[in-house]
Amino acid sequence: MKKLWIILFCFLLCSCRPEREDFYVLEFDDYSLAVGFDDVNYLKLVFEADLPEEMGANETLKDIEMTFWGSYFADIDITNPIDETISPDDAVITGLDLYLANAGMTTYRLDGIELDRSVKENCRAFDGEYIERNGYACLITRQVDQKLNIVILHGDILNEDQDELSRIEIYVE
Repeated sequence: MKKLWIILFCFLLCSCRPEREDFYVLEFDDYSLAVGFDDVNYLKLVFEADLPEEMGANETLKDIEMTFWGSYFADIDITNPIDETISPDDAVITGLDLYLANAGMTTYRLDGIELDRSVKENCRAFDGEYIERNGYACLITRQVDQKLNIVILHGDILNEDQDELSRIEIYVE
């Protein structure tokens, strides 16, 4: 009987881990990324980053430049979620700051919904909070496993049409 309780308890602990679909999944062309779930190995299948040899226990590295075919397109933040030293390739991606002009992809989807060129239209589609301060932005949030999954869609403040989507920021805190 005691073994049955132990097995049941282990099963419950394992089944509580959030799935990839619980996080915002950003798709761009043939690639996808779930910030807060995917590790650097997943991203490095296609993209490149200059990373240190190892990461200390519970260490976070911020603003790591990502390149695609030698061209800069995004910054990422990564976190070692465990209490031991690991390779940065095994760290979880906890932040993405994607510049659409640099990425050069043709389509962008958030949770399977194609993003419009207008920040305001995207905000309506995702029931986000539209912000008009020194440019336009849309704040979209979701609670995942006691963490806040945040997406900020930024307009282009240097463009005549400041509502035009120019940057996608996703992070988990």
